[in-house]
Amino acid sequence: MPPEGSERLVREYQDYNRRCDVVSCFEVYFTEARQMIDTVEHFERFPRFNGVDGEPVTPDFTVRFRDGTMLVGEISKLARNDESLESLLHQVGRYDALSEGPSGSRASGGHDLAPVEAVDVVLLVPAAEANAARDRIDEAKRGGHYGYAPTVRPCVLGYSYDDDTSRFIFTYDDRAGNPRPRSHERDPSLETWLLRNSDTLTCPSERFSRITAVKRFMNDRPPSVYTATLLWLDALPAIAYPEMPPVDVTVAPARMAAWLRTNYGWGDANAVRGALDFLARAGLARQRQDGWVVALKPIANSKEEVRRELADRYLARPRGPVTASDRQERDERRNRELDQTEQNRASQEPLDLDPGIS
Repeated sequence: MPPEGSERLVREYQDYNRRCDVVSCFEVYFTEARQMIDTVEHFERFPRFNGVDGEPVTPDFTVRFRDGTMLVGEISKLARNDESLESLLHQVGRYDALSEGPSGSRASGGHDLAPVEAVDVVLLVPAAEANAARDRIDEAKRGGHYGYAPTVRPCVLGYSYDDDTSRFIFTYDDRAGNPRPRSHERDPSLETWLLRNSDTLTCPSERFSRITAVKRFMNDRPPSVYTATLLWLDALPAIAYPEMPPVDVTVAPARMAAWLRTNYGWGDANAVRGALDFLARAGLARQRQDGWVVALKPIANSKEEVRRELADRYLARPRGPVTASDRQERDERRNRELDQTEQNRASQEPLDLDPGIS
């Protein structure tokens, strides 16, 4: 059985990957669904801009509609403690106050901004926690706790993944006064979809997985195990090509980040450094003065096994040589030591004892 720490790292990977899939589901809804796309001006997967207080806001996605309104999506796993609730309410309260939002992508990266006439917030919470989120948000609003007084309450949608049907399921419930997202007289809209589909929306794997395959990140910073796995499985083999593992790959964080941005839509040097540190602790990389060297080699048979093997190695912290040059230096050092030992032996002449001495 894998160690508990290994399971934790694998869950970190899976949790981040699932949230990426949730964003991809809404990208499907707003950029591929017939008729819905006619209402949408811009879907932004990586929104980052300043709120009315001058501080950055980074929701998980935004949708600007042609009528000048905006939907803001936030994925949350609300913890039971009050601090988690207070932080979430402060966050969605700032979204409620937004007066502008992303209106189009820039060729050089990032996005343009434009004023919005109204903002609706959708809070996506794991289904098992959705009712508690609805109750706690309602209680905070009615009691005036944490200074929470939004113009419009966020709509809490529960989400889950059904392994049997390979699809995400998003459910609405009017519990505790939970509102539907307003349609602003658009049709179709999330509101009309929910009303016509028993308050349940689905998104099959064959739809969202095509997007996540080329957009492997979301607006939350990924855990190091996630980025390290992408580097190991995708980026490093691509950079090493046409050489095939086992091979030492010399890389720079900036170059790796550029590869991630080109191929997966996001990447920065700090995230790459964290991933390379992860691989170094796993005994698969070494930092040198001129950059990093990764000893790329087969370590498992499937992608799932690779994720677990990287986690196991990270926790085991293996010692010893990592790259081919490390092994060469070790062997050369051993040979030098052996040569020196032989030279020392040869230089020690035997004692010339007088045979007459007893």
